[in-house]
Amino acid sequence: MPLSETNKPQSQSIEDLIAQLDSPTVISQGESPNRKCLKGKRTGTSFVRHNSNGTNSVPLLQKNIITSKKYTKNLKSLNNRGLPKKNGAGGKHTWGAPGCELTDYYIDSKDPNYDSEDGPDILVTNYREIDVDDFDREIKPLVLEFFQNGDTIEVIDQLKTCRLRSRPHLVSYLVQIALENNNTCRELMSRLLRDLTYEILTEPDYSLGFDILLKNLNEITLDNPDAAEKTGTFIARAIADKVINRRYIDRFYDNQLVEEENMPDLKDSLVFKSVESARVLVTMNNHLNQLSHIWGNKGGFLAVTELVDKIKEIIQELYDSRDVDEAIRCLKELNVPHFHHELVFEAIDFALQKANDSAMDLIVDFFEKLCKTVVVTYDQFKMGLVRVVDIIQDISLDVPNASAMLEKMMNKCDVRGFVNESILELLPNRSRKRFVSEGDGGKIKEDVY
Repeated sequence: MPLSETNKPQSQSIEDLIAQLDSPTVISQGESPNRKCLKGKRTGTSFVRHNSNGTNSVPLLQKNIITSKKYTKNLKSLNNRGLPKKNGAGGKHTWGAPGCELTDYYIDSKDPNYDSEDGPDILVTNYREIDVDDFDREIKPLVLEFFQNGDTIEVIDQLKTCRLRSRPHLVSYLVQIALENNNTCRELMSRLLRDLTYEILTEPDYSLGFDILLKNLNEITLDNPDAAEKTGTFIARAIADKVINRRYIDRFYDNQLVEEENMPDLKDSLVFKSVESARVLVTMNNHLNQLSHIWGNKGGFLAVTELVDKIKEIIQELYDSRDVDEAIRCLKELNVPHFHHELVFEAIDFALQKANDSAMDLIVDFFEKLCKTVVVTYDQFKMGLVRVVDIIQDISLDVPNASAMLEKMMNKCDVRGFVNESILELLPNRSRKRFVSEGDGGKIKEDVY
């Protein structure tokens, strides 16, 4: 049954009513301006259409619409979007606004529990005045600790808290400490000088510092005979790291700059030897890439794979030359006491792969010298042996009698007296001994290698 004209408005939705109100109202000549009151609507209520006064004016629709109870429950207020009160920060049983835990704690001075000591802490940096005479007391312990951990950031942070009165003398002092140590410490010092460039020191500081160092070579060579050559290496490395300009060396050979004040005298044999050494190194390496490894690649700066290759080379050279002392010296130069278990592992595996008494006796002699001189500690030796025992089954695929050979090596070490029962207990269980025949009187078959 078709809807009557009076029922058609009731079937319209609230969106249609809003669309009709937004459209311009046109009243025909025969139509009454007063609309009929629909069922369910409030009486005496009329909708008024106003023209907008401008583009920025507030729409008047939300002020004039009065909906019936039929649509009130489904229509949300334009101001209320269903959000929590005060964005979750208000009301009872709330956690607060998101991110409030990151804000600073507010201290109210009117709070009864207020304590003046609870105020914000103000960090005050006290700079220490450090003169040249204070370097031995303030700088040297810091540098010696740096040689142990290699952390340049810690050194820079400590030096930032100091007010240095003579920065060129600091450069000279740091290089002198490195000259008294090995190449590993010199490599660390070169890296420290490079990192200090961007934080504390400038290029003029380095230039003046190296000048002071060249002038004091006569005194430094009394304790370090090769100080002149090593100082030239430091200068060449500084040029490669862009700490100083190459012009620092060229000025010694430029006739126009010979009369420069406070410049080291090139007529001095030690100064000439140092500067000439730096010039040769820089000239030979045009791209300066090789100078970044001028002090050699020590174990602490190598990747694990490269370090393993170095250890294998030491073992192979030991087998070829039979020189145990030279192998120990090469091992000490690597300066990786935490990685000596790899040496034990590779040496035992090398002897098992050779499968002869000559290789086993050589490795046993090598282990005896290492343990008695405490080059390799007990923990490192035990760790390397445990690694061999864990893969003894895989080694037995290539060397069938690997377990018996390993047991024989450790028994020789026990006779020499540098291993104990705890080491022997790590060995795999003995295999069942085979008899030669049933009527041989219980003789056990000798192991043949």
